[in-house]
Amino acid sequence: MMFFRPEVYQLRLKFRAVQALTLAVTVSLSSQAPAATSALINVQEQPDTVTAKAFNSFAAPYQIDYQRLSENQEMLQIALDNPDTQIEIKRQGNKLLVRLKGVTASSAHGSMPVLGQKLTGLLQRIEAEQRGKDTWLIFTVSKDFEYQSYQLDNLIKIQIQPVRAIQQNTVTPKIYSGKPISVDFQQVEVRSVLHLLSQFTDTNIVATDQVTGSLMLNLVNVPWDQALDIILTSQQLGKQIQGNVILVAPLAQMAKQRAQQLAIEQQSQALMPLRSEYIRLNYAKAADLQALIIKASGSPTPTPVAMQHLPASTAVANAPSALPAVVTRLNLPVSSRLLSSRGVIAVDARTNTLIIKDTADSLSNIHALIKQIDIPVRQVMIEVRMVSATDNFSKEMGVKWGLLSKGVAHNDDLLVGASDQTLADLKSFSAPNTAYKGRNKSRAGYAITRPDNLNVDLGISNPAGRIAFGLLSMSDLMIDLELSAMQAEGRGEVISTPKILTLDKQTATVSSGTKIPYQSESEGGGTTTQFEEALLSLQVTPSITPEDKISLQLNIENGRPNPVGNGVILIDTDRLSTRVTVGDGQTLVLGGIYRNQIFNNTQKVPFFGDLPYIGRLFKQDLRRNDQQELLIFVTPKLMQLP
Repeated sequence: MMFFRPEVYQLRLKFRAVQALTLAVTVSLSSQAPAATSALINVQEQPDTVTAKAFNSFAAPYQIDYQRLSENQEMLQIALDNPDTQIEIKRQGNKLLVRLKGVTASSAHGSMPVLGQKLTGLLQRIEAEQRGKDTWLIFTVSKDFEYQSYQLDNLIKIQIQPVRAIQQNTVTPKIYSGKPISVDFQQVEVRSVLHLLSQFTDTNIVATDQVTGSLMLNLVNVPWDQALDIILTSQQLGKQIQGNVILVAPLAQMAKQRAQQLAIEQQSQALMPLRSEYIRLNYAKAADLQALIIKASGSPTPTPVAMQHLPASTAVANAPSALPAVVTRLNLPVSSRLLSSRGVIAVDARTNTLIIKDTADSLSNIHALIKQIDIPVRQVMIEVRMVSATDNFSKEMGVKWGLLSKGVAHNDDLLVGASDQTLADLKSFSAPNTAYKGRNKSRAGYAITRPDNLNVDLGISNPAGRIAFGLLSMSDLMIDLELSAMQAEGRGEVISTPKILTLDKQTATVSSGTKIPYQSESEGGGTTTQFEEALLSLQVTPSITPEDKISLQLNIENGRPNPVGNGVILIDTDRLSTRVTVGDGQTLVLGGIYRNQIFNNTQKVPFFGDLPYIGRLFKQDLRRNDQQELLIFVTPKLMQLP
């Protein structure tokens, strides 16, 4: 850890009827901590505000108020019993030291004040030490920090925040940009302080005769322009910047001067001659701009007209309370009227022309407004690409076989067939007697052609290939066997690319698809034909940022007919709704959907289908794997203005 020696430069100036003034500019901070025993000052922690008092049975020499302004800002306020108490504030490592000169916190019992317990925010601990006749308040901070402090009369305010938070705040425009200074004034006249600030900052400051009074001021590491504002606020003074000169006067005097100036302007405006001008507009609608000018003039307004091609006037038409922001963006004072009390404005819709009669100043303001409003609105081309890829694979294997016999095992009464109808045919079938092994037997001719003569019917419906076997034996036995198999593979890719061109901040829609008819019941009991749309649609609202990036509000829908049989058609829909920001001409993947469906189906005869090897004759297998992937891309492009 590195420490720096403090180097203090003092500038002593004397003014009439005032004691010598001391201006202390702290260049670096002390690294040496005075050796002394410390007593913990306890602070009762509360969510936002903590108040701690050093007290005894007779008097309270100071009071500490702790307030958490935000996550990265905390405020300490020390109220002194004696406003003439001199203070010294410096930083030592991760501690902030406040010295109260001539302040003792001893009570009648000789004990140190007890204020509360340990804190948990940026400020972690408060301690007090008695060093001789002075009281030192020691504030322990949890991380590297910066601080600003100032004193008004008996109130000391110290704002603490992390260094990182200060660096982040520099991204936004600074309110105070003056050089940080540290000052210590004890009961000095306000005019003398203003004179000292003028010399130190090389700034021209003029104070009127009504600027009087005195104050005690102690500021540490505060920008000089902020110090000036603090001084003016404490004395109810105001300032007016005219070029490189700052005029300081009481607020009441400045308000009176403004009222007088306004009255003079109104009187001079009533005497100014009127001029007539015809202003033909190129891009804006004259009627919409007329409504905007009337609103900005504070006159009774007609029914607002939404100017869809002009974002500024849209804000005015839809939200009259937003008018000051619009006028400010156009660099026109909110208090100024575009039309004077004698001004008249009319519209020629056929030629899109404004007809205005008013003073030269009012016409100049109107021309400034038109120059910024009557411009072409930028356009955006949005291209969306939807890629749908499919990969399907299926494999089926099946078997059919049947057994037919009469006179099995030389028993004419034992018949074997695939169904009861087959057995009935066998019983009624006759054939000539044939001698077989010394016996006369009626041998079947097997002329049965029934298609249901199957003991196992597990063939596939649409086979790609099949083979059949037949076995006819002298023992009155016939076996039919058919094996079938099918394997199918399919790959496909569908690319849909809707495009649309639209204006900045304007919603546009493009769609393409088909209408699917379906039957529905009517109230009279009949049927009516209605239609359902299966659309590929794109709805988009672009917004161009100041950095020429494009913010898109997208709603994309892709509907596809899916017939399922019996005249029923389903609609498969993919839908995406999102808001993204894309660079000009860049392609962004908005999202995707991946589906993988796996089917394994087996049909078999119980027990026999589980037998090894021969179980293949008693079952049918189906294997199927369907993969589908959908990706959605968007590419916006800024179109060049003509």
